[in-house]
Amino acid sequence: MDKFQKGLEQVIDKTFEILRSGCSETRLVFPTYSNKNRRVSEQELRFVFIEQLQKILIEYDLFYSVETPTKSSYIFSNERKYVDPYISNKGQSASFDLTIKDSNGNNVAIIEFKAKNAHPHEYAKDICKLWNPEEKAKYKYFINLFEKIEQRTKKSFLGKLAPKPSNEYLLPKTSSEQIIVIAQSLRGGDETIKETI
Repeated sequence: MDKFQKGLEQVIDKTFEILRSGCSETRLVFPTYSNKNRRVSEQELRFVFIEQLQKILIEYDLFYSVETPTKSSYIFSNERKYVDPYISNKGQSASFDLTIKDSNGNNVAIIEFKAKNAHPHEYAKDICKLWNPEEKAKYKYFINLFEKIEQRTKKSFLGKLAPKPSNEYLLPKTSSEQIIVIAQSLRGGDETIKETI
């Protein structure tokens, strides 16, 4: 692991730490539901991450973009029904939650965020984009926040990310694209998932 990647993963860990504690290290206000519980969603995950990312961006003279349009076109649905996501010039551009760019505008890292236990189709869309070798970046991350991680949560989550032979985009890859998957829970402890797919 190089120095930048180590720093990026420290940002990820710090983000989860702040989300668990709701501490004063962020200027972000966590809204509360009528039952007085704090809302911690994908949006809070993303914004706290971006706050923490600023130090590393300055250190490495990097920049970031949110909702960055993809290079390729994709088909995620047909006639308003889910289909196995795939790359197609008949599709439309999608977007990445966050890209980190060098001073020439090249992607250094592509990051997708999710919170809770999303629908399998939502995961499949993100994995399809990240695995596409045309979407160039040295680092590709999929970061997921859970309320809690139990044994069945981990199995279910990793199962949604696993290759399925019927899916075009998940057939054997022609490149060495790898996605680093990191998931933690709001409860902390040993509830961490880190896998490379």
